[in-house]
Amino acid sequence: MQKTSIFTVIVFATSLVLTLPAHADSFVTFATPTTAYTTSTVDYGGGDGSWTMSTPSTLTSLGPFAFSTSMEERAVPATWTQWNTPPAVESSTPNVLFGAGFTSVTLTLALSPTIAGFELEPDNNATPSTFDSISVAFFNEDSMLIDTINANVFGQGGALLFALEDTTPGATIGSIVITDNSDDDFSIAQLRANTTTPEPGTLSLLGLGMLGLAVLAYRKTVNA
Repeated sequence: MQKTSIFTVIVFATSLVLTLPAHADSFVTFATPTTAYTTSTVDYGGGDGSWTMSTPSTLTSLGPFAFSTSMEERAVPATWTQWNTPPAVESSTPNVLFGAGFTSVTLTLALSPTIAGFELEPDNNATPSTFDSISVAFFNEDSMLIDTINANVFGQGGALLFALEDTTPGATIGSIVITDNSDDDFSIAQLRANTTTPEPGTLSLLGLGMLGLAVLAYRKTVNA
């Protein structure tokens, strides 16, 4: 009877640990493409830059990034006039992906990255003296908000980097929601992510350990 009770307690405790809500993720952000950021990620670029009025080539995904809308494969300066210059960005003439007509785009990530980011510039050619208010929300694999990066971005050569690393053990980045709060569309470039498989979280390890104890206790009860 005592052995059965111990087994029941362990199983209950294991279930409790595995269903505990996760604490807020810890993270770091990157305001510029530092060496630490670029060397720890894979550069998936921004398409092939082949878009023209007569051949409007588009993408719905690139590497581990899947887009909620088709993105036009444009190039700076051929079909997207300006960008920014290093060290604010990686290149002043990148290929870019333009979400024409969309003020918000969601990027869904495969490969369970812990680091992801991109450069962004709004399309405010009609009002070149203004800045657009941009919000980029990073969500973990459980669709819980990690952090939102907010910045005012100049649409005439003012592209900026939006990048984040989730430093929580066992956590990954599941999606990114980009919103132009100034109701403008925008382009993104230099999409980057890492492919490192994160280590299991502390709670997961504790839960698995307790589950192992439950199995041992059960076997001893059966063999007694």
